[in-house]
Amino acid sequence: MNQVEVKRIVAELLPYIRYHRLDAGDRLPSERDLCTKFNASRNSVREALTALEIMRVVERRPNSGIYLQALGKDTSVDAMVMFSDAGVPLLEGEVSDFLETRRILEIESFRLACQRHTDADIERLVDVIETCERNLEAGITLAEQDAVFHLALVEAAHNQVYLRLVNSFYLTSRARRKVFFKTMEQSFRSHQDHVKLLAALRKRDFDAGEKILQQHLASVGKFWSERLQNDPNEKII
Repeated sequence: MNQVEVKRIVAELLPYIRYHRLDAGDRLPSERDLCTKFNASRNSVREALTALEIMRVVERRPNSGIYLQALGKDTSVDAMVMFSDAGVPLLEGEVSDFLETRRILEIESFRLACQRHTDADIERLVDVIETCERNLEAGITLAEQDAVFHLALVEAAHNQVYLRLVNSFYLTSRARRKVFFKTMEQSFRSHQDHVKLLAALRKRDFDAGEKILQQHLASVGKFWSERLQNDPNEKII
């Protein structure tokens, strides 16, 4: 099976669904029509639909057709990453939902990290901080290293489920981080917060770290809120 072709079909089908404003329960084109539309083999189309079905994005009904499922509680977390990889813009309200969920997960992870972190966790975070400092001196933003730091912070909680969930959110925010960290000024501000967070973690001071995290993540929410107010039609990926 040509996995490259399967990924291409998925990447083109998801924007097609959003562009045509298909709702839950709407019927998608037949497999034959999808083969024609995406210039792909029948097997590749079926494989792509299977992937979408596993993630509860579509449902294939025998002798009836392919139907779009509601993107709600039953939709796989992996589907969020898949939509992001396909360049599908977030729906209204999804940005704030993403940020709210990220805040809840990271703050609780920090609480656990204060209780459970090891010397190896601290060493890993120090390495990330030092890498960020070298990058900043070279004029490189934190668009990439920001996620590395936060994931290392979550990893210090020693809860693999939390780590996987938070990682999914960071995978979906790759394009948004490039926008957020477009200026060096933002990178320096975030780095200062990261240094403070590491200091609080070392002391196992959850209260201090929580305040820093709350302010840190609130600045992200403020950035996107102001951006959307300035341009309500902007499509955020």
